[in-house]
Amino acid sequence: MTPTDQNHFEPPDIDATWKRLHGTLEKAQRILLSTHENPDGDGLGSQVAFCEHLKSMGKECRILNCSGFPDIYEFLNRQGWIETYDRSKDESWLAGCDLGILFDLGDFRRLRSVGEDLLQHNVTLASIDHHPQSGFEELGGKLPYEYLLLEYSAPSTGTLIWEYFTKYRKEPLTKLIAEGLYTALITDTGSFRYDNTDERAHLMAIDMLRQGVKPYEVHRRVYEQRERSQVRLLGILTSNLHYTEDGRVAWCALTQELLKTAEATRKDIDGFSDFIRTIKGVEVAVLMTELEGGKTKVNFRSKGTIAINDVAGRLGGGGHAFASGALVDKSWQEVIATILPQLEEKTKALDQH
Repeated sequence: MTPTDQNHFEPPDIDATWKRLHGTLEKAQRILLSTHENPDGDGLGSQVAFCEHLKSMGKECRILNCSGFPDIYEFLNRQGWIETYDRSKDESWLAGCDLGILFDLGDFRRLRSVGEDLLQHNVTLASIDHHPQSGFEELGGKLPYEYLLLEYSAPSTGTLIWEYFTKYRKEPLTKLIAEGLYTALITDTGSFRYDNTDERAHLMAIDMLRQGVKPYEVHRRVYEQRERSQVRLLGILTSNLHYTEDGRVAWCALTQELLKTAEATRKDIDGFSDFIRTIKGVEVAVLMTELEGGKTKVNFRSKGTIAINDVAGRLGGGGHAFASGALVDKSWQEVIATILPQLEEKTKALDQH
């Protein structure tokens, strides 16, 4: 699968690909499930739902991610299925897999050691995703998937899995599957606030409620678990916001020093870029986090009038048109000096239409 333009692939017919993958799933015995580093609700919820499904089919299945997950998603892990990959202990098991299924990935490089070992041992790969694809340059310009289940317009990766279950799963969805898929849906649609919320997002939500999901219980676990350190850090962020002259771009750099002042960690930053986007008059929010070794993590959020994934792409990152990010081997000062002129040019272009 090669790109038709930067980060954009014309995927094969998704129904036909699901049919092929379903046949492979019925024959496979050992299956690995993984998602990107620092996993979110869509990746984790999709993994747990699919793991439950595969185990009900009698498959040997493990969830192995290259990094841990936020504490707010611990309720999804009551079976203890979500593991952090340890090459010294897990590589031999990975090498014997019939299939690796990757969820919500976007950039293959974000699998880190898991992706490296899957390629090393020539494990057949499937990807279920709704992100523009990147990270293929180092793979000779081709994505390494035998099965690419990709639909850019899907509200969440979990939505694609729900549609697969609707067509191919014979048994009713279990409570665990429904909670995983509902978590995937609400976190990727911002509880139905983002512009990717469409009719099928609400139809999916109705189906999950019919399967026993209690919306407030999931919402409480995901959105009402703020640590005091996160609240302190949010106060520091609001005191260090900067705006362009027209006020349509707002940005902040959370340095190591500011994190130390708040007695906070990177986990406490979750959701802050979305908060900046909610400010009246702001069209684009940029949140930079200073990392060790002079690196910077950049999160872009747009209200929907300005696409920002091209700016992220020039930094070596990617993502959705209105929600993107990048990990840059530069200081935050260098990053903002690079991206601010590009974003100001985009806001000025709004006045010309």
